[in-house]
Amino acid sequence: MNNKLVLSVFPGIDMLGKAFEENGFCIVRGPDLITGGDIRKFFPPANVFQGVIGGPPCQDFSALNRSPGRYGYEMLDEYVRVIMSVSPDWFLFENVARAPNFDIKGYSQQRFALDLGWFSEFSRLRHFVFGSKSGQLLDPVKGQNKHIVGGAVLGGDERSFRACCDIQGLPDDFDLPEFTLAAKKQAVANGVPLQLGRYVAGLIAKSLYGDDSKVPSSNDVVRRCSCGCGRVVVGRASYNSPACRKSAQRQRERLSIRINS
Repeated sequence: MNNKLVLSVFPGIDMLGKAFEENGFCIVRGPDLITGGDIRKFFPPANVFQGVIGGPPCQDFSALNRSPGRYGYEMLDEYVRVIMSVSPDWFLFENVARAPNFDIKGYSQQRFALDLGWFSEFSRLRHFVFGSKSGQLLDPVKGQNKHIVGGAVLGGDERSFRACCDIQGLPDDFDLPEFTLAAKKQAVANGVPLQLGRYVAGLIAKSLYGDDSKVPSSNDVVRRCSCGCGRVVVGRASYNSPACRKSAQRQRERLSIRINS
């Protein structure tokens, strides 16, 4: 692959897009409510973008939301529509742990979790879905820093704006001067921490655009975790970790409930 033109959907202030730009990708940003745009009126061309990144608003999927609505599901449908319309070689979806699963025909998919605590002293769990037409999967790290001192940045965070920016990996001079303080914190909280974005962007850059001799391809004999996270397993193991085993069990239980209901 040599085309690094990538479409970023639901970008917000596009911290995820910034992380990909740092890894040599050219990012085109789609419409967003924060700039007065509406993805429902967005019809990007097919066979132009090699990748699509981003994820719909997570509020309706969040465990903190006591009164979830249907808007998040509507926007998830729009995300899938854009992928099908653009027909990229690969896509990366990002959201909270409770975001529903989805399948897009023609793509091999994996769903995996990453914690900001692997890269810093602050914990923030995010779920990613990576899909590719080639069957190429990623092998993301799993774990967490044992010296966590704080949690995720929230929209109504009581910490200072500068502290919120620092936790999210933004530089000291970052600012949104046209925003109110509350809106600044909300915009930064909605973004993918730069530390996570840089890691995933680097993983994709290496796996899809790097030295093919060092990266397992879909034709190599590589065994993957049975929970669907895509991580490589060795020996006789079926799962990458006990957490993956529990995740697979929960998936089977949910499927059984749907079948029997």
